[in-house]
Amino acid sequence: MDEIIYLVAGATGVLGQKLVSKLLLRSQHVRALVRDADKGRALLGENLEVVEGDVRRIDTVHDVMMNVHTVICAAGARTAEGTNTPEQVDYEGVRNLVLAAQHAAVKRFLLVSSLAVTRPEHPLNRFGHVLDWKRRGEDALRDSGIAYTIVRPGGLTDEPGGQKGILLGQGDTISGRISRADLAEVCLRALDSDRTQNTTFEVVETDGLPPSDWDALFDALKPDAQAARA
Repeated sequence: MDEIIYLVAGATGVLGQKLVSKLLLRSQHVRALVRDADKGRALLGENLEVVEGDVRRIDTVHDVMMNVHTVICAAGARTAEGTNTPEQVDYEGVRNLVLAAQHAAVKRFLLVSSLAVTRPEHPLNRFGHVLDWKRRGEDALRDSGIAYTIVRPGGLTDEPGGQKGILLGQGDTISGRISRADLAEVCLRALDSDRTQNTTFEVVETDGLPPSDWDALFDALKPDAQAARA
């Protein structure tokens, strides 16, 4: 059986580093896509490749997709103006990854988006229309034909993971916060499940115990085509 390679885009971000660490703890082969080689050297682990590339330039991401089974995109814009804006990263960058993944016949693609992308009046959208551009990035993935999962987290915190309950929603109606550690766990658990294929869902933390049955949590989700009709 061929080795499964996970490509993590945005690997030097706080969430990206947690995703890489959790994948390595699972003894998975991880290819970390980094724009800054110096920052990439901080990523350590067996079964880890660090490759340079910039999601804003499609010519730099085609080769890194070679033999990749699953893409996890945790990249996000850092400025509202200049050369690292939501339009350039959250839409064009995601679209470039999707196009490269199509060309490489990637089997699965998980995109970390944001809660409230369907609510343009939300205060978050004042940051370079980030919610509008994230939604266009989501649509590029949905239209690609790749088996996908789109995760829309609430506000991100740096609290420890595994301390709270997890609430999933669909229809962009819930609100709340979630630690990056718990979000990383949700993403990987979602990739473990066939039930989350071609599905978009929101996720926040709640009071209560951490999930003991992830399959049961995901079983309540509807694929996007069904959710749209509900």
